[in-house]
Formats: sequence, C-alpha cells, structure tokens
Amino acid sequence: MTSRRVLAVLAAMLVTIGLGAGCSRGKVPAAPETSAESSRTAASATTTTTAAPSDEDQVRAAVLAFQDAYNTQNWDAYLQSMCPSWAAQYTGPVMDSLRKTRVDQGLTTVKVMTVRIDGDDATATVDAQNEMLGRKTLDFTLVREDGWRVCMPNGVR
Repeated sequence: MTSRRVLAVLAAMLVTIGLGAGCSRGKVPAAPETSAESSRTAASATTTTTAAPSDEDQVRAAVLAFQDAYNTQNWDAYLQSMCPSWAAQYTGPVMDSLRKTRVDQGLTTVKVMTVRIDGDDATATVDAQNEMLGRKTLDFTLVREDGWRVCMPNGVR
C-alpha cells in the first residue's frame, strides 16, 4: 500500500471514529432546556475574556495557514497569506508552475520550531517534510501588513 493510500485509510478511520463518538452513546436524550432554565443558566454564567493571541502565536498561525492553503490548493488564500510584493509575482506562468509543482511534489507538513519578532518583521524557523523532497529546515520571513504575511523563504538548511 502506498503511503498516500495508508494516510487516506487512516483519515477515513479517524473520521468514522469521530462521527461515532459524536452520536448518541445509548443514553436517553435529555429533555430540551426551557427558556426559564436558559435564563437562570445565562444569569449565573461567569463572563470570561480571552486574551488576544500573542504576536508569536499570530506568526505561527500565519505560517500554518500559508502551508495549509498550499496543500489544499486554495490559491486565493495562498496569495492572501503572502506579503503583497511577493504575491504580485505569482501570476500567469509563475502561478501555473506553482500549481504543477504542488501536484508533482505532493503534500508538505510543517512544524514551526522558533519565532523571532523584531517590530513588524518576524522570522519563523520551520521544519518541513515533503512527500517527494524529504525533510528540510526553512526560515520564513514575515511582515506585519494587515496581519502577519509570509514573504519569500530565506535559505534552506
């Protein structure tokens, strides 16, 4: 069995398990909550606030969103996750080449190892594993322009 097929079978099994876990566990369903109970519950609930994600968390999320867009071939999201100067280069034959490269080389998984932030610039060191190319370490440069955006990767190690 090829590795892709094994992954597909495992993914299907996980989805099936997840769907089964979400179904009834053989217990009698609870009676629907009345509006009076809802009001009491809402009144007694404490308000919690969630802190905004840190710059480091936002950089990590930007790198993962960039890679997810590439893997899923969501080219609009891919271009939107790039800094404008880099995205402007991805038109016509360059974009066609990128699409072909994605199909030929398969999926890439990434793990953000470190993040360094200097004002509106950041560097994310990423461990990347590609189906065809193997494992590499990359440094991604990001800029804060209406959110964190990925620019051209610096050096491959």
